[in-house]
Amino acid sequence: MPESENLLKTEKLKNFSYKFLIFASFFLYVILYASRNLYVAEKTTLQALGNFGSYTDLAATMEYYFYAYAIMQVGICFFMTRVNVKWLVTITISVSSVLTILVAFTSNVAQQWWLFIAMGVCQACVWGSLLKNLGKYLPEKMLASANVTMASGPAVGFVLSYVIAAVFGDDWTTPFILLGVILMITVIIYFYSVSLAGKFPRHVEIHHVIREDGTEEEIVGEDNDFIHLNNKKRVVGFYLFSALIGLLFAGLYTALSNNLDLFLKQVGGFNNTVSKYITILVPVMVIVGPFLMVKVCDRFRDFIKVSFVGALICLMFLLPLLFFFNTSVWLSLALFLAFLIVLNGIRSVTLSIASLKLRDRLDTGLYSTVVNVPSSLFTGVGPKLFTIVVDNPALSITQNWTNAFLFGTIWCAVTIALLIGCIFLVKLLHKIDNKNKKAVSL
Repeated sequence: MPESENLLKTEKLKNFSYKFLIFASFFLYVILYASRNLYVAEKTTLQALGNFGSYTDLAATMEYYFYAYAIMQVGICFFMTRVNVKWLVTITISVSSVLTILVAFTSNVAQQWWLFIAMGVCQACVWGSLLKNLGKYLPEKMLASANVTMASGPAVGFVLSYVIAAVFGDDWTTPFILLGVILMITVIIYFYSVSLAGKFPRHVEIHHVIREDGTEEEIVGEDNDFIHLNNKKRVVGFYLFSALIGLLFAGLYTALSNNLDLFLKQVGGFNNTVSKYITILVPVMVIVGPFLMVKVCDRFRDFIKVSFVGALICLMFLLPLLFFFNTSVWLSLALFLAFLIVLNGIRSVTLSIASLKLRDRLDTGLYSTVVNVPSSLFTGVGPKLFTIVVDNPALSITQNWTNAFLFGTIWCAVTIALLIGCIFLVKLLHKIDNKNKKAVSL
């Protein structure tokens, strides 16, 4: 076979391996998310059975899951840069698939608490590991595609969990068995995809960039360091800030999206099945958020400012929802949808966009894991806090939901204030850098 044909065949196989890695990572994360979120989708069915406790008891299951998830991620941070993440994912998610199946055989909420705590421990490594391998192998031209795909994973998983719950109706056990089996299959597919991509390591280019002040700087990989992460203090500071913003976005998004079906039942008056189907339709459109955010971040590389504008838009949708949610359930749904689309987009910045765009400045797996620790914690705490406010028997349904939306509005306002502070801090650091470079050149 001529050498040109061999090169062409190798190039095709390499491109296939990259695309297959994106697909396998997405497929694994979607099924994992769906198997976890299935418990949220089934909470109205479980509560109606009477032997699994109140909505608050059921909400505690995911709270404990995320406690275990967050605590385990703290431990993972110490060895993420050294571990073989392909084998780590294979072992932990295989165990997780068995735990998912076992949920179907529980008879009380306490048993479910323990199973989900174990799942939290097993699943803590997944997100950082998936992004680490994507950042390690993918060429620059495929990063946008990977960002859009992975950022839409939670929404697709959310939809899948509610679709399966709705299809099986009052049978809540079969869905856990089904998703547990599928999860085991996705692990096998992912293992093969990483092995294949490992045959074609990414070539990292080194080039020189002329900065605004006329100085020349050597850049490893893509020039996307708008913060100038040129020392350990700034790297640590960026980690901490990303973690803080990530937890606020994740907590707010999960608190509202996880209780949309409850809103439809209590305020809209829909039954379990109808509320589940309506809840399914919303995340289908929410997938648009990450897609738009990736496009915006490709054009405006300062994703802190992009997040700030997105948070402002979210607040614009929350305020009318606070005052008019009881006027029309359809108006409320429209406001809910607009809010979740934008919020899902800006939370994808910390979930995947930042880590992949800064992959040559930071360890993608470590950064993603550090950011996910507090995000995971508040993903569990946020919905429970929201549920406690909504499920207050001392107040009317209208007052409960008014308090809940007020809670969300304040949460959003605090996030905006933090983003404003960070924007001013970045400007200050740029001035200091430019001043130091000019002093050195003189």
